[in-house]
Amino acid sequence: MYKIGELSKLCNISVKTLRYYDSVGLLIPDEIDKFTGYRYYSAAKLSELYRIIALKELGFSLEDIKKQIAAKESADIVESLEAKMRELSELIGSTEKQLKRLCSIRDDLTQGERKMYNVIIRQTDGMRLAFLRKTFETKNDALSAAEKIACELPKAILGKRKVIINYETEHRESDFDLAACVEITGNLPKGTVYGEKAVAFGGSVASLVCPADDLDGAYKEMIRHLNETNHKICGAYYEIYHDDGTVELKVPVFERGNGTIFETEDIDLPFVDDPEVCGKWAMIDIVPTREHFVYGKPKCGHRAWLDELYFIDGGQRYWALAGWTKGYLFTCGARRQLTLKNKYTIEDDGGHKLLFIEMKHWRDGGVLSEGVPEIWVYEKVGDKRYASKEEIRRCDNVDYPFINDDNVLGVWKVRDFYINIDDFDHKKQNWPENDFYVQQLEFKNDGTFVQSTKEHSNQLTWTKGLLLYTKEKVACAYEIKVFDGIEYLIVQWKTGDYNFGGGRIYWYVYTR
Repeated sequence: MYKIGELSKLCNISVKTLRYYDSVGLLIPDEIDKFTGYRYYSAAKLSELYRIIALKELGFSLEDIKKQIAAKESADIVESLEAKMRELSELIGSTEKQLKRLCSIRDDLTQGERKMYNVIIRQTDGMRLAFLRKTFETKNDALSAAEKIACELPKAILGKRKVIINYETEHRESDFDLAACVEITGNLPKGTVYGEKAVAFGGSVASLVCPADDLDGAYKEMIRHLNETNHKICGAYYEIYHDDGTVELKVPVFERGNGTIFETEDIDLPFVDDPEVCGKWAMIDIVPTREHFVYGKPKCGHRAWLDELYFIDGGQRYWALAGWTKGYLFTCGARRQLTLKNKYTIEDDGGHKLLFIEMKHWRDGGVLSEGVPEIWVYEKVGDKRYASKEEIRRCDNVDYPFINDDNVLGVWKVRDFYINIDDFDHKKQNWPENDFYVQQLEFKNDGTFVQSTKEHSNQLTWTKGLLLYTKEKVACAYEIKVFDGIEYLIVQWKTGDYNFGGGRIYWYVYTR
């Protein structure tokens, strides 16, 4: 048996700490002399103390250590270890993000590329605003309008701040969709021409403070910071002006995860017809929130996978659309069991019938949108009711006689993939090499070719200038270009995006 002082020396643990372990029931002495109060520990307790020291060095709290020592099943210990492993993995990820951020700031400052902005992300209080939203030629015009609002409203209801809400989602030089606002603390007078808006940011908001003349740089820094910290913008920008020339720039954000945020959803709902939604719709915009949208002033500068949208009678499914019922459009991913419910609403805007879909699913890049749905906006372009997907399928003529082309004969291995062929650059790798679906093409002089994918190989037909997919009813054009003495085979890739989504075409690039 060891006295407490002896145990202290053996393990280099203070007597005070050993007494504390006893008081919390973590390491209880085998014996306590009832006359002297001396604590005595067996060699077995020495083993327990070593375990406590080892677990403390691994970052476990005393409470966690106590539970481990008391555990009777190894499964309970494994569960505790795995929980600590997850905690440390999250800490590693957080530390790596901090290091990356610090390196970026240091490099930019030492190279003289930018000023130091302090971006914070946290919850923030809301505010009440009197506002006027319209297209302003410049930001200064909007700020002048805010000054005018402040002059026209009773002083008794005015707050201290002026606010510009920026609804633009991409860079513009002029003609901005903005709201000129002033903070209010009371009710607007009856008959005022200005609207009232209660801003409740909710969730996380990215904020920074800068002088008014540094606002352009602050926007760039905000975007850079959010990209580096893996955050997604999910609202409008707020420029909050203070009397001393200081501006707070705020924007609602959501932190992206490392995987799919939207879990698969049950779409086995009873079908309820909605005659108003049946027919054909054309996409006119994609915006972060419903509030961003203004008819005739699209904010999205890129195309989407579903340029055309059809609601077929009976809620029928087609392509990546898993059907519909009143109020919901169902989509499915590359795995058919991954399904999502995307809520829709229909509105009339000046005689234009518009469809707003809270879209969780997007296919460029083959991943799911994260955090919050985007708003995909469509306009009704046809009221015809379709009975089946064959009525909407876009088809090519695939009945061509075979004409040989010696230049294309042989084996071609995949080199790259492009959503826009205008971006083709033979000196750069555009698409991740591990993400190619098609791996190889082999052209034979009998009018057949073998297409090898990650999953299987198919024998198909071709003729000079065209690859013919008779089952899919599409003809994909090809051409050969030479750069730096190397032949590149550029081939159209037509999938459901082409047949059903609006005629969108992608491109594969191969080399011999």
